[in-house]
Amino acid sequence: MRRTGGRGTEAPNRTIRQSVFTLEEMLRATGGRVIHGVPNLSDRFTGGAFDSRIAEPGSVFFALRDRRDGHGFVADALAHGARAAVVERPVHDLPDSALLIEVADAQHALRRLAEALRDAHPIPAVGITGNVGKTTTKEATAAALGARYRVLRSAASFNNEIGVPMTFLGIEPSHEVAVIEIGFYVPGEIADLCALVRPRIGIITAIPERPVHFSRTPSIEAIAAGKAELIEALPDDGIALLNADDPRVRALAPRTRARVVLYGESADAALRATDVRASGIEGVRFVAHADGEREEVRLPIPGRHLVPAALAALGAATELGVPLDEAATALATMDAPAHRMNVRRTPQLVVIDDSYNASPAAVAAALAVLGSVDTRRVAVLGDMLELGTLSADAHEAVGREAARSADVLIGVGDLARTIVSAARAAGMKEAHTVAGSPEALVLLRRLLRRGDTVLVKGSRALELDRLADALARPAAAV
Repeated sequence: MRRTGGRGTEAPNRTIRQSVFTLEEMLRATGGRVIHGVPNLSDRFTGGAFDSRIAEPGSVFFALRDRRDGHGFVADALAHGARAAVVERPVHDLPDSALLIEVADAQHALRRLAEALRDAHPIPAVGITGNVGKTTTKEATAAALGARYRVLRSAASFNNEIGVPMTFLGIEPSHEVAVIEIGFYVPGEIADLCALVRPRIGIITAIPERPVHFSRTPSIEAIAAGKAELIEALPDDGIALLNADDPRVRALAPRTRARVVLYGESADAALRATDVRASGIEGVRFVAHADGEREEVRLPIPGRHLVPAALAALGAATELGVPLDEAATALATMDAPAHRMNVRRTPQLVVIDDSYNASPAAVAAALAVLGSVDTRRVAVLGDMLELGTLSADAHEAVGREAARSADVLIGVGDLARTIVSAARAAGMKEAHTVAGSPEALVLLRRLLRRGDTVLVKGSRALELDRLADALARPAAAV
């Protein structure tokens, strides 16, 4: 099915692949039956896809009914290399060789297949949730564990009822540990996903005062309760890694029967960071302390706000047997997740591409990085959506921060007008508003100078990732 994001299932640049399961195993797990094509029960498949554009040879396409009906994209998925499609009804005008497996509910079939593969591979898992920082923490944890283990990890932000099962369709016999991002929208969602993930270690990142997706939840307390479902699902011998510097996360400690390990810069954190040195867009360094050991840590991704992600990663790795020094070395090699604090250099510009999404806390952190550079600083800030009653105050606060951190501001979208107004009220001289990404690019091509540093950040619906990609091409600046 063609999908462009939403609820943590944006299409990655490749299908999850290289798992090995047979048609017989898939039919047994899903209760499906072949209604088109010639079945060979020993046929093997190499993973799953829900987006026809990224179906790869050997994969199984699941025709899900979400914002669009995946049955309309079965032919496209097969043309892209999918070997079979799981459907809820017949699809016509397909090649004779096309293999269709009919089930009562394609999404339920996906879950049942994932559960069967999880049963067959009971490797330890690290579950990660929080209102901000999940994906970066997931990548850091996978990198730290990768010093010793072969890691299965969530692709992109596969953190919901579609993405988490899809991740387990990528499990191979050689995988030794799983690192799974888990999102929250409704009560019980994380608990349900934990029944599949079966985490031994649970990480909760942060629950800020102005959380993302606030409009979908009744209160910050409800968000905290939802996040707590992760550590409530941990076994008695599990480990709950909680951010000591976030009072809401720290307060969740009594809700788990697992051993609690606090991480952060707080004096009582068992896994503590000291001597934090942020070097602008060049990255961050700090000293990690754990169980009497200390180790210098270097992160190649900019932003002081990434220190908690690194600490959580070190905590998970050391709890699973990776020596602190090896885990720290591995962190120095991690890549930033796509469109999250990516520093993209051209002969004309430096682009800080943080365009994946936006929340008040994340925008403030990105502006802090922009404010640390010694070039002309240009902030392109889009609407922060789904903030509900927090929206007006949050956009005003971002505007005031932009006035301190940037020399030029471009607000993209209707809500960003509030950002620009607040920035002007705070004394910013050069601030502009545009309706969308195309207009922003036209304006930037007129305003940018050689050597500028440009931050691009906004909610996903604004598609500012396309703007960041355009700016990162060498011809973008004049």
